[in-house]
Amino acid sequence: MIIRAEWPGYVVDVLVSVGQEVDEDENLILMEGTDSAHTPFYIAAPDAGKIRKIYLEEGDFVDEDDEVLEMGDVE
Repeated sequence: MIIRAEWPGYVVDVLVSVGQEVDEDENLILMEGTDSAHTPFYIAAPDAGKIRKIYLEEGDFVDEDDEVLEMGDVE
């Protein structure tokens, strides 16, 4: 399952690593919005699973609908 950004922003912190198991609604990435207040927001896991691949790193700009990471089932 590919997780995509819902809004544009800058990556402040990647809170997970490849191979990590996460719960549904667990925060995965902390972002900073492009609005004038630079509002922080999180990208959260839609389901429980295991992190397979991370497509970004701290400081990257992410546009709406960009791929941010890939999750799979827990083995």
